Amino acid sequence: MKIVKILLQLSLVCSLENALAQISVAPSNDSTVVVEAIATADTIEYINTVDGYAVQDRLAKLQGTIPLPYNQTVHGFIDFFVFRKPSYTKLMLERQELFFPLFEEKLAKYGMPQELKYLSVVESGLNPKALSRVKAAGLWQFMKPTGREFGLNTDAYIDDRMNIEKSTDAACRYLSQLYRIFGDWHLALAAYNTGPGNVRRAIKKSGGVYDFWTIYRFLPKETRSYVPQFIALSYMMNHANEHGIYGENFEKPIPTQTVVIDSFLDLTTFSNLSGVSLDDIQKLNPQIQKEILPATTKGFELKIPAAQFEAFTANRKMIMDSASKSHSIIFSTESVIVDGVLYKNGEKQKMPSDIIEDINTSGKILASDPEEVLKSKKVRKKTYIVRRGDNLSQIADKFNVDVYDIKKWNNLSSSKINSGLKLKIFDDNIETPSTKLAKRNSEKPDKDPKTKKYHVVQKGDTLWSIAQQYGGLSIDKLRKINGLKGNTVKAGQKLKLA
Repeated sequence: MKIVKILLQLSLVCSLENALAQISVAPSNDSTVVVEAIATADTIEYINTVDGYAVQDRLAKLQGTIPLPYNQTVHGFIDFFVFRKPSYTKLMLERQELFFPLFEEKLAKYGMPQELKYLSVVESGLNPKALSRVKAAGLWQFMKPTGREFGLNTDAYIDDRMNIEKSTDAACRYLSQLYRIFGDWHLALAAYNTGPGNVRRAIKKSGGVYDFWTIYRFLPKETRSYVPQFIALSYMMNHANEHGIYGENFEKPIPTQTVVIDSFLDLTTFSNLSGVSLDDIQKLNPQIQKEILPATTKGFELKIPAAQFEAFTANRKMIMDSASKSHSIIFSTESVIVDGVLYKNGEKQKMPSDIIEDINTSGKILASDPEEVLKSKKVRKKTYIVRRGDNLSQIADKFNVDVYDIKKWNNLSSSKINSGLKLKIFDDNIETPSTKLAKRNSEKPDKDPKTKKYHVVQKGDTLWSIAQQYGGLSIDKLRKINGLKGNTVKAGQKLKLA
């Protein structure tokens, strides 16, 4: 292996252009790629990539029901998550305990491969509030029509696609249906991403062969990357530690109890009287889209922390009587919402889009095109010289990257940095679903939650709706960083987001 590595390095030094030409996009079984060429503004740098032999061996040992083949495309994505986005891998390790036990239970219920639990890592970055630019939502990224087909209903108040249990059950049933159609898990996964019609057309163009790698070139670009990403992330979720990537702040599930709601409920009043924070209500019930449940609500199961259930039970009548009183929510001098209906100057109005608009909250960091991942072997590098008073958080914000990635790129064991230190900062501008999701539309690029530092309160905004606009931001955090004592905000008010 060392001889191969030395020869390849010499080859690259002699002819970078020739070496880069060796990197093909089509899948292959080449496991000898041991050098990655990084093109910078003024220099060429070589860094090691994942050892293909080790990856191939580990994937073979991971094999379950769904094949996990090793090829250059899969290797490219593994490199991506090891070297380009170790912070994403770390985040997935930290979130898995919140969801994997439920996924495993549902998959067992339907007799499906346990490996499918990693699909939500590909789909949503394990974020129940994830919403794509094409309006697919939740952990399993259902579109509204497909969601309705599998019992996931959506209205202005509740989006079942963001209901953790219901959406997981629906995903299992949909994947099971797709497997019955195609008889192949790779094709079922591809159909989950692009729809069964596109997969059928690709099969027809390939001469009727039911094999993902055979129909690969006839699939949409994003779908070509979908199965390799699934394989790569299945690998990473099991072998991240071997690449020096470890979770630190693990998220643990909160034990809950259920309160059945059969009428109007003001969640702010409920929170104030029960002692259950709006942040916890939002986290445990991601399907709730507003701060109220309408008068038409029947059988809604509101989850609250089990630790506070006894206190709630002791005061249940008082809390529910007060929170269930239908009342007006005044959000400007001229407009009010009464029982979910907007009135302006006394006249009933259509609910404005800025109140009910869907918000992108995805943490997804996956490359949409395998060609882009392989092209990312040629990436721009910047050098930043640390100045007095700098810290990693400030530098990460300056270049719109993650602190964890800066530490990995520069082999830093701690967050302490000294002035004069030269830091490598790699260009992070590959077009990925995360950047697409962040662009809610081309006319509103300033809404990207990764770059926006302030939010100017608009008519109709509440802390709840503002928190939902910026993935990972909680109501409690919004209050804390802005010194707010209550939940009231006024139009024109400027709120810090970080």
